[in-house]
Amino acid sequence: MSSLKAVLNPAIQILGFDPKSPEEVIFKIYMTPYMARYILDHHNEENRKFVPAQQNAISKSWTAYGWMFDAGVCAFNTDGNLSEFQHRLGEIAARGETVPVWCATGVKPSTFTQTAPAKNRTKWDAVYKTDNSATSSEVTALEQLLKRRKGKKLSMTNAPEMFKKWNNYIRIAMSITNEFFGDDKVKIFDPWQRQFNSWATLMVSLGYGTEAIAFLALLKSHLTGTTTCKLFDGFDEFFRSKSVAYIAGEKKAEQVHFMLCYATDRFLTAPEGNCIWDLDYVDSNHEKMMSKSPTYFSFLANPHGFITQSFAQQMASKP
Repeated sequence: MSSLKAVLNPAIQILGFDPKSPEEVIFKIYMTPYMARYILDHHNEENRKFVPAQQNAISKSWTAYGWMFDAGVCAFNTDGNLSEFQHRLGEIAARGETVPVWCATGVKPSTFTQTAPAKNRTKWDAVYKTDNSATSSEVTALEQLLKRRKGKKLSMTNAPEMFKKWNNYIRIAMSITNEFFGDDKVKIFDPWQRQFNSWATLMVSLGYGTEAIAFLALLKSHLTGTTTCKLFDGFDEFFRSKSVAYIAGEKKAEQVHFMLCYATDRFLTAPEGNCIWDLDYVDSNHEKMMSKSPTYFSFLANPHGFITQSFAQQMASKP
């Protein structure tokens, strides 16, 4: 009877098992590209929408690290439909490689809506696994400062290594900015605290922690009306100008970074803030700040590389 069933059931012939089974079992097979494609074509009728970007992420991981056992299971519900693993099967089929895969049958269809899903993995999770003293705010500061340096971006792969390299600077810097944001008197910059954390970390890393403390103390004194100075009059006016006030998101965050860098340049030459703010919005961009702001330039991961690249672009544009 079992032999007849195998003959009449193409799934058993192709896969070596029947995906439509009430048996709650887990077993290992060697998944061929043909088997993967067969499952996607005939046993994937009640799944989530296929997302090419997810398969692309799997492809990048596979290329970098190979096919890895992570206890992920190619699961089939009792109706014989795939409930997990479709993107990995898509990549197996696309690569044309045979790999070991753990499979499970007997999954109840209702588990998709009734069982809580696994928590999404974050860069903080990646760091926390190696340093459980890390906070999400610290990892956010790390992500910001790497973005402003325009070198390596923070990823799940490099997060633990990058945090180990920067965490001492980040913690000193955040103790400095916490003093600045410690009450309700500077609320105008509350949404941009991560940019201040990034700036302060870069300052500390270059040996300018004391200057960062003095800078923020003077800015806070100015914002609370305790003192006034030309530099932060211009700083505040620039931040409230139409050019900056009406932008949002990453563009606004980038402007805050440009402002902090340029104000630092001026502050380092006039610690009392008795100097004018002469940065125009048209010059508040990466290309112009490279030459206008020594602080911005010094924060970059490879500033000389940018200069070389810019020169090459200029030469390529010439007739």
